[in-house]
Amino acid sequence: METSTFVDRIVEILRFVNSQQQAGQNQFTFTEEQFETINTATDINTASSYLLAYGIPNYIIDLALDENQSVDTLGSYDLSLQSAMNEFGLAQPGSGPIGVTASYVSPRGESATEYYTENELVDNFAGLGEEQIASIQASLINAGLLQVDAEFIAGDYGQSTQRAMSFVLGTVNRRGVTEEEKVTGSAWKQALAEYELNPLPKYPDADTYLPPDFASVSNTIKTMFRRGLNRDPQPYELKLLANTLYSESQQAYQQSVDLDKATQQQDVTGTGLLAGEFGNYSKENVQAKIDSEGLTQIDPLARVQFGFDNMIQNELGRLGENVDTRRTRASILSSINQRPQ
Repeated sequence: METSTFVDRIVEILRFVNSQQQAGQNQFTFTEEQFETINTATDINTASSYLLAYGIPNYIIDLALDENQSVDTLGSYDLSLQSAMNEFGLAQPGSGPIGVTASYVSPRGESATEYYTENELVDNFAGLGEEQIASIQASLINAGLLQVDAEFIAGDYGQSTQRAMSFVLGTVNRRGVTEEEKVTGSAWKQALAEYELNPLPKYPDADTYLPPDFASVSNTIKTMFRRGLNRDPQPYELKLLANTLYSESQQAYQQSVDLDKATQQQDVTGTGLLAGEFGNYSKENVQAKIDSEGLTQIDPLARVQFGFDNMIQNELGRLGENVDTRRTRASILSSINQRPQ
């Protein structure tokens, strides 16, 4: 199945599921950024990882993967959670396999169907030592699967770490797992290492530069001239100062982007997580970049004001000379008028 076909099936299934929800039940929805991220996935495993991260249940993903199920005939199905659990073999909460159906046969055949279950997602890892958990967390962070947020605690196998690990175990299950691989953990370790070597992209963080609005720029410059010279700017003066504002705004944006990139820590370690070093690297790296390149804050409006002041110096000088000349003439005329006849 093509990734685009899989995503299309997910959308159609969610439309049907949402149409069947009762009043007060939550709808399955995506933000625009989330949907764009899902569409950037180049394979079904990556798309499934995004879907799970955005709260789409496993049984929805499993149904979309079932090519024998026509999306057009969904109306004959009861897609409630309980019905889905019965249909896909999830007789007890937590006992079903992760990322595949109970009847799924891996490409490696019947010998590789020892799939990880929801229960094993917790039982096999929660009891590990603090250093082992921190090491797994570091790999998940490097792979782009785990974010260090308010839920995250280094060395604790909490909800955010469990969600990230479910991506890895889902991938392992779809490939197939033997009993020996499950005992040694070799399959999930290999999958996690592959994720770490090929981390998921962070598309939602991408920014786009938007230049200042011309009308706003024009009004700002006209106000400067009216206050400073009691006139409107000439077309060439308006263009010159507007270009200055656009250029400085672009530089300010690019500087912000460069500093943001400097905050991205490339390699996280379990030892560093437990020592509380994650995040300190970012501050130190940004400060080092600022110091080495001599960066200062860029204020586009201040730069335009500076350019305006330099531009009008000569004109202000001429205006001042004219005022002095008029005053001198007035003084001479006044003295002549005051002489005795």
